[in-house]
Amino acid sequence: PILFFDYLVIAMPRSVLPTMLDEQFSTRAYTMLGYAETLRGLLTFVSSPAIGALSDYVGRKYLFLACVLGTAAPSVLLSFTTDMLTYLTCLGLTGVLAATFPLAFAYIADVVPSSGRAAAFGVTMGLSLGLAFLVGPILGAVVEKLAGTQAVFNSCLWLTLTNAALTLCVMQESVTTSERTLRCANVLHRANPCSAFWLLRQRSMRLLFLIIVFFYLALWGFIANSMLYARRRFKLSSQAAAVLLSLFGGVSALAQSVGLSLARKAGYTEAEIARRCFACALAALLLFGVAWEAWMLYPAMCILGFAPGGYAAVSSLASQVVPSKVVGEAQGLLSSAKAATEGLGPLATGLALAFFEGTPLPGAPWLFAGASMGISLLLSCWLETVVRLREPAAADGKETEAADSGGVSPAEDSDSDRRPLRTDQSAQ
Repeated sequence: PILFFDYLVIAMPRSVLPTMLDEQFSTRAYTMLGYAETLRGLLTFVSSPAIGALSDYVGRKYLFLACVLGTAAPSVLLSFTTDMLTYLTCLGLTGVLAATFPLAFAYIADVVPSSGRAAAFGVTMGLSLGLAFLVGPILGAVVEKLAGTQAVFNSCLWLTLTNAALTLCVMQESVTTSERTLRCANVLHRANPCSAFWLLRQRSMRLLFLIIVFFYLALWGFIANSMLYARRRFKLSSQAAAVLLSLFGGVSALAQSVGLSLARKAGYTEAEIARRCFACALAALLLFGVAWEAWMLYPAMCILGFAPGGYAAVSSLASQVVPSKVVGEAQGLLSSAKAATEGLGPLATGLALAFFEGTPLPGAPWLFAGASMGISLLLSCWLETVVRLREPAAADGKETEAADSGGVSPAEDSDSDRRPLRTDQSAQ
């Protein structure tokens, strides 16, 4: 429920924000939003690995609370002001605390066996991000119609206060005192934003990192600009935009909460699940790009709802190819890949949309995004060849020593304690 409320605060204003941005910035709306998203992405790129690494040592709970408040801050701010420049500035600065999902995934990895993590990650994303985007946009549109735009943001404020109380009172710490090493040198080393990048020495992590980069380069550009594009190209109302977003949220919730569990029970590996998710995203982006009437956007958004499952599958793999003591660091590294593209994707897409606006093919930027998604799909074809999973009990002492020093353990460099990914299916 904590993640659900967190993303509900983001989703509720999504149907009204495009109109507010368009009214204040007009033709500059794409670029202004792109600049804010770029700042947010750069700050997340720097802070996310550090937050993930610190959580392995100081615990998840209070860092998670800080990230929940940071994620909600831009929407909450609009309960006090309607100036969109102030909103965009806050949106950019909150990148410092945009590590909610890596902390949530690290929390899951602490308490869920490796064989069930893909499904657990999927349920988490489905019942938080997916369900929030199913309920949030429609709820926001209804509140706007009944009580005005300001009531939407006042609701976000009260939801955030409720969520903070839930986090403090209900969430249990998953990193026990005996598992923490609170030496000052370790904390300072792990807080270094670049320290998590030592994991890229590992071939498996390099491949997973690149897959996430190209996947989110396309997806972040789409998420940030799609509703603004629909507003400017097809003159979609707030209510129509809410329906569009809710279709995405509904399919995403079902696909990740139910679909991923069924796929694992049917014997599909994480790699096979990821490829299917990436293929759906590619088809959706291509359809969005060539759409010439508003109704064509609806099936595209339904197909795109399967895409986030790809990140859940890749995150599950990442938690299985690194030592257990640095799972938070690995999730932070993937989050930094998301963050880098969260800055570049929206800005590049926004600039391209502004350039192609008024041309015979104004949706051309979505075709470029589809090309990026296609690269991610192509890279995922090498997962079975490159990724080798750690055995659960492999060399715990060596893992801890190497993690503390910032290096790769002898056990990690050896394939003796690993199994190929392609045998994961038969092991279930």
